[in-house]
Amino acid sequence: MNTIGWIILLILILPAIGLLVWAVLAASFVRIPSGSLGLLLVKGRATDTTLLPGAHFVPALRRRMVEEYPSVEQSYRAGETGDDTRLDRFGPAVQVALGDRTTATVPYTVRFRIVPEQLRLVHERFGPDGVMGVVRDDSARAVAAALGAEQVGVDSLFGAARPQCAAAVAQAVTDALSADGLEVTTFVLGAVDLGRTGEVIQATVRARLDLEQEQAAAATRVARAVNDAQLEGHLTPASEAAWRYREPDLWRELVARTQGLQVAMRPAGPGTLGVTSIDRAEPPADPAQQ
Repeated sequence: MNTIGWIILLILILPAIGLLVWAVLAASFVRIPSGSLGLLLVKGRATDTTLLPGAHFVPALRRRMVEEYPSVEQSYRAGETGDDTRLDRFGPAVQVALGDRTTATVPYTVRFRIVPEQLRLVHERFGPDGVMGVVRDDSARAVAAALGAEQVGVDSLFGAARPQCAAAVAQAVTDALSADGLEVTTFVLGAVDLGRTGEVIQATVRARLDLEQEQAAAATRVARAVNDAQLEGHLTPASEAAWRYREPDLWRELVARTQGLQVAMRPAGPGTLGVTSIDRAEPPADPAQQ
């Protein structure tokens, strides 16, 4: 082959080689979007290589693919309903039996994220669509076990004992999910529904508050009776100052006790309050009886 033939051959081969190299390099660059993690799979098998958000060079000379997982926090809410999204899921509240055998319905919220170093474990055990399922099952199991301990009762869910109980439940959920390659960032224990036991507690609290209110009202009535007794010594036909002193209270009692009454008024004279007659208003006649 002469010189001109070699030149023509190089002109044809070199662009083809350059195009092939460019295609291989372009296929070797992988971009992971923000808020995601990439797990490198070679021949369908997961590797220990976790790709953080950004551009990465992965040689395309072997059969490889990248599976994406969310790197931001996700949340699961038990006891609420809503539209499922990629990062937030909802489920039913957990029915548990406390250590004192009281049945309770427990809502809670757990926020978590995937540990990048444990991404291979998460992929091999659950896959992209199984993460929320394991969070739901393991968190419910941990909550039931923590609240079912012997030292936990109804009193543990109220007052000063509640923060300690909530911390123990949060630690149990954290330990359960850490074994699955998930890190719990926040756990919130909701208002526990105790069913009929809760109704008894509410009735007891209302009875105590009603008793305190009645005792306060009784003290007010006693003080008013003492004032009325002292006032009787100053009542004379020529002086209506004492009645004027009691007039606001009398009108207040009249309005509170005689709803539906008709009160006729006339100009007040000496020693009177200006009320001439009080008649109970008749209810309107039923047209069906006429």
